[in-house]
Amino acid sequence: MEENFDLVARTRANYYTPGSPVQFVCVELLKGDVSGEHAVCLTFKNISKVTLTALEIHFKCKGVDGVILCEDQFEYRDLEVKPGELFGQDDAVFVTAKAITSVDVSLCNVYNGKRVVHLDAIKRVRLPAPRRLPPELQKALEARMNRSELKYQPQVFENGWYCACGAFHPKEEDTVYCSECGCDRILLQNALNTLLQPEAPAKAEPAPAKPLHAAAAGEEPTRVVNSFRPAASIGEEPTRIVPAAHTAPEPQPQAAEEHTRVLDAETRARFPGKAVHTEPDEGTRVMPAPARRAVPEPPQPVEEDEEDYEDERDGVAEALIRWVPPITAIICAAVALCGFVYYQFLL
Repeated sequence: MEENFDLVARTRANYYTPGSPVQFVCVELLKGDVSGEHAVCLTFKNISKVTLTALEIHFKCKGVDGVILCEDQFEYRDLEVKPGELFGQDDAVFVTAKAITSVDVSLCNVYNGKRVVHLDAIKRVRLPAPRRLPPELQKALEARMNRSELKYQPQVFENGWYCACGAFHPKEEDTVYCSECGCDRILLQNALNTLLQPEAPAKAEPAPAKPLHAAAAGEEPTRVVNSFRPAASIGEEPTRIVPAAHTAPEPQPQAAEEHTRVLDAETRARFPGKAVHTEPDEGTRVMPAPARRAVPEPPQPVEEDEEDYEDERDGVAEALIRWVPPITAIICAAVALCGFVYYQFLL
């Protein structure tokens, strides 16, 4: 009697076999609509560059209480699987009436015509769990890529990459296209980055309105401003201290408050009555304003006193240099002579 099986559960493999030309993809649990029995179907993928003709595996099925329900070998024969194709999903490896909670699959041998590759000694590598996308972002990504079931965040690892559909593509596959959903990895990542970009300014405070010249320059809505400021381009200083009394340049008050004047020969020729205040042999003289009304200061004998003081110090230094060496030599000779006499005559 013919019986139809409906899909009950589907779980992707959480490990892969490095260097193998075939990879275990997922396990499906089917249930018959008449008998109610559970059928276990395994899906594999050819990631090599050649056509595969046969595959031998070892599987182990466990029940709800962790008891092994079945552990056996299974062979897929008379295959003609092209590179990148899936196979095995139409063959049930085990049928039981009991509930199944887990299935463990190990690859044994894979064939390409008469050539065989032994996979028993290869250690399987556990995969990190894919990251689930928020429901809103999932819907937006599916609408942008025009595909369904894009539930996960695309990720790139050292040993392969995850697609948004949850499929893992090992580095041995060497492709940027997902064989299950058809997405391009680069376009998928760019679409996700575009959807995530508006979230950053939404959390930040609203930025102040930008000047028209900044908008015309093609600036981004949110960016890090460097040392260049737009205000400098229109001639405004970033910070300027302006005295309260000065609203415009005032050259005349500066001339009135001037404390230093420069009088050249031509100026003194225009005012002959004030020529007596300058020395007859000076061409240009810089004189403070209060000094022009003060009495000329008498000559200061400070320099002579300093010279005399320096001369006295020079005399003392010269005497020390002359007499210290001979006096030191005489004292040293006397000490040596006393020591000699003490050791020769007294001991």
